[in-house]
Amino acid sequence: MELPQSKIETIKLLGSVDCDNTYSSSCRTRNTHQYPLLKKILRNRFEITQVLGSGGSGDTYLAVDLDLPGKPHCVVKHFKPKDSNPAVVPIAKSLFTREAEALYQLGNNHDQIPTLFAHFDEDGDFYLVQRFVDGYDLTQEIIVGKSLSENAVFNLLKDILEVLAFVHQHNIIHRDIKPQNIMRRHSDGKVVLIDFGSIKKLGALGANVTIAVGTPGYMPSEQAKGKPKLCSDVYAVGMIGIQALTGLQPNQLQEDPDTEEIIWRHKAQVSDALADVIDLMVRDRHSQRYQSATEALQALLSTKLPPSVTIAEPNQNADHKSLPLFRNFFLLLGMGLGVTTSLVILVLFYAFLNANTSLPDQPTKFNRLMDIPTNKSSDQKEVCKNNCTIEENTKSQIYPHPVKKSQ
Repeated sequence: MELPQSKIETIKLLGSVDCDNTYSSSCRTRNTHQYPLLKKILRNRFEITQVLGSGGSGDTYLAVDLDLPGKPHCVVKHFKPKDSNPAVVPIAKSLFTREAEALYQLGNNHDQIPTLFAHFDEDGDFYLVQRFVDGYDLTQEIIVGKSLSENAVFNLLKDILEVLAFVHQHNIIHRDIKPQNIMRRHSDGKVVLIDFGSIKKLGALGANVTIAVGTPGYMPSEQAKGKPKLCSDVYAVGMIGIQALTGLQPNQLQEDPDTEEIIWRHKAQVSDALADVIDLMVRDRHSQRYQSATEALQALLSTKLPPSVTIAEPNQNADHKSLPLFRNFFLLLGMGLGVTTSLVILVLFYAFLNANTSLPDQPTKFNRLMDIPTNKSSDQKEVCKNNCTIEENTKSQIYPHPVKKSQ
């Protein structure tokens, strides 16, 4: 199962193999007798269909995975050093093994890093099988003589740094960040970081000098001396940003003769905020750069924050500390008001019950204080009785003897 030639032309596949640092059509149309793996099935599973490229450490092929439904495409890297120097072969093999280890560690945990499918030896040769990336590399976006907008470059740098930050968190230096090794995936438009054939683990560096691996123009001075650091990758990403903003390749840029810093701002239309971040990414001295992709990403994102947010940032910690005090104050205040209200309601309810349970013939304290009778009917009878007695006495005094009625 072969892909159309037009399809292959827009696909940059994985691996550190190349043909004069490109994947030109002349590389892919060499005589098939130079590639004995064509049409061969490895491990009774991976059928080699086409040649994708060739480089110093071996060849890269497009293959079909016969074991999976739909027989999806995959990439097979064949370890076959072109240099027979006994000193080169062990180094190349070590890099090949590290690539497999890195892909196994990173690719299974990040969607924008190729997944390792297999790593094996057969008939004395070593092979690495990884996920096929359907897309195109950034050389089709970053074109010589064409400047990209600041917003496009900002998004591009952000996308690259986000993936690279994940790599740096595992103490892995990529050592070959360049447009050819960053793909734009067709399915979702996300960037995919490829070619882990030059990676270096920080723990393996120690104080020893390693071999110089990288691409001129994207490789800082310390990496060229065999002492790469995480910030060496940051330098390469910054160079991609300058290339995208100016439309110039790294070898077309001038350097300040005194500071050896790159002179590029006058060639680009860019804000001071973004230019300052890129300048710190590509400092000649590694100690003056952002030390990891995470630091560079944070600085890049800060250029997009509104001015009001950036000014308030120094006081944010103090504001966060004062929040618990205000929260506790209002909590206590609410509890106090709640208790007070509850007590008032209880007192009123108690008074109401006392008022309703008083006996009818018993005067309340208020009535006794005001000397107001509480039993109107009995008082009326008493007054009537007294009046009647007085009246009777009066009559007896006026009429001492009873008067007889005439017959």
